[in-house]
Amino acid sequence: MLLFGLFAIGLLFCGCQRESKQSLPANHDPVLTSRPVIPPGACNSNAYVITLESKTLVGGNWEWVWSVRNPNPGNGLNGTVQDLSHWGMQFGDCFLWSDVVGAAISRNGNNWANFTPRYEVDPSQDCVTTPVLKFDTGTTGSAKTYYKLILKKDYTTGSSDGYYKSGVRMPCCTFKFQGIGCVQIPT
Repeated sequence: MLLFGLFAIGLLFCGCQRESKQSLPANHDPVLTSRPVIPPGACNSNAYVITLESKTLVGGNWEWVWSVRNPNPGNGLNGTVQDLSHWGMQFGDCFLWSDVVGAAISRNGNNWANFTPRYEVDPSQDCVTTPVLKFDTGTTGSAKTYYKLILKKDYTTGSSDGYYKSGVRMPCCTFKFQGIGCVQIPT
């Protein structure tokens, strides 16, 4: 009986060793290993240069114009940054969406394509889960792309929360930029 017990324990021990040798590591994921894995904290909030180009009173409305430029265009490897897919911004609690008159996008800062802006959750990204104004046009190489938001009331300039999305090598990322502050300026 003792001999049978030792034999059973030996089989169990060998079987467990064989199983552990054949098991894949717990973090093995064939989907993730087929493309670059972005380590936690790889978000580069300075990947793009976002500049408030102007805030101008035009025909009774306030036109805010930002530009976005990729200072190091490439494929996202070796310190390069992929073209921007889209970006957006959030507003403070005091901002009234009813003050938004319109929005537009331009590749050169002169010829504008108008669009109807919406303030909603962007399902194409996961780094911001609250409503945003999405500018659904990105960058090409190092050229600036321009973005306009038209408001019927004057707001202060201040630090705003934004996010960007680009290619598969760059995660969705949040950042701060010079944008619309939370205070309406009395008229």
